[in-house]
Amino acid sequence: MPAVSFAYERNGGATIMSAMCLAGIIAAGIVGVPGRVLLPVGFGFMVVLLVVWMDPSATSWKTSAFAHAVGGSLVGWTLVEALRRRFGAWHSVALAVLAVVVVLTLVWELGEYLGDRLFDTALEPGWRDSAKDVLFGTAGGVVGIAFASLAASLQRAD
Repeated sequence: MPAVSFAYERNGGATIMSAMCLAGIIAAGIVGVPGRVLLPVGFGFMVVLLVVWMDPSATSWKTSAFAHAVGGSLVGWTLVEALRRRFGAWHSVALAVLAVVVVLTLVWELGEYLGDRLFDTALEPGWRDSAKDVLFGTAGGVVGIAFASLAASLQRAD
């Protein structure tokens, strides 16, 4: 498990990010997101964390953009999958999910900030970086929404 190795290595930043991912998955399970959706999301988060922290082959800016975009797309896809059967109008689902993705990217950045202050992890280099993270997370959310919408339309066509 990546979180255990991050804690063992005393990598506070990765430990905090792992904890925030775990909290999000637990919260999604509590509100009723199906396990068939949460399993690939958990795997996706694990892969992103491993890529970002174990093999950062790109610059920190590119790695951060990648991580936030993939995280946003996973969240967008998860929310559409969870809500599309509960609400009929696709436009309503897409707008609601986009709003939640924006809020969750802001919450994520707040978590990075608090983690940096509590554990001196240097996750939060500045407000400009946070704005870019929110932008990439939201853009990823749009991709996740589009992917989930396309997948749902293909399922209906069968």
